[in-house]
Amino acid sequence: MVVTDTAGMTLPDVHVSLSGPVSKTADTDANGQLNFPGLEAGTYRLRFTGEQVAAFEREVTLRGGAIEHLDIKLSPAPAPQAPRAPQTPPPAARPRVGPVGAPQIGSLTKLADRAKDSKQPRNEVLLSCSGNTRNELLVLNEEQPERIYDSAEATFYVLSGDGSAMVGSLQSAISTGSFVAVPRGTRFTLARQGKRPLVMLWMLSGEPCEEAR
Repeated sequence: MVVTDTAGMTLPDVHVSLSGPVSKTADTDANGQLNFPGLEAGTYRLRFTGEQVAAFEREVTLRGGAIEHLDIKLSPAPAPQAPRAPQTPPPAARPRVGPVGAPQIGSLTKLADRAKDSKQPRNEVLLSCSGNTRNELLVLNEEQPERIYDSAEATFYVLSGDGSAMVGSLQSAISTGSFVAVPRGTRFTLARQGKRPLVMLWMLSGEPCEEAR
């Protein structure tokens, strides 16, 4: 390949990264030329960078036994901008808080006994919701798709049944008495194992309640 500027002048010392079936890097010589011999057939991405040029990427598809000649024209790097005067950061926004819910007292054992007869793959029963915290009774009859909460923390307490949990790189069987803590931004999966539904108390903290309960 030959690398030039928009006026056709060859550009030395341009760094070229090649990624695809084979990965390589090299710099153009004094004549703006560069050669990657012995590549496998396939599609490659070329990235061109240097102090005097704007970064540029291009894809090329190589055929087996063929030689591909490339003429690459690069634009000059943008002129450096004058430093800006420091600005006073705006005041931090107050965190959003949902409405205040009502006091709640109940029996998880009775609720779990009634909910475990559900045949739905996933059944949720809202117990309470106040501010940025909600509590739900969760009944699983099948493995659930992978989930992630970007701005909320989740905790699950197993009330009855057996199952499995995968949280990030952790994986474990869970049963009555187990808990699962899921930090925000962490992918996780929950699944029932055995014949009985997996019944859990689910606490989600960080997202404002839409309606108080």
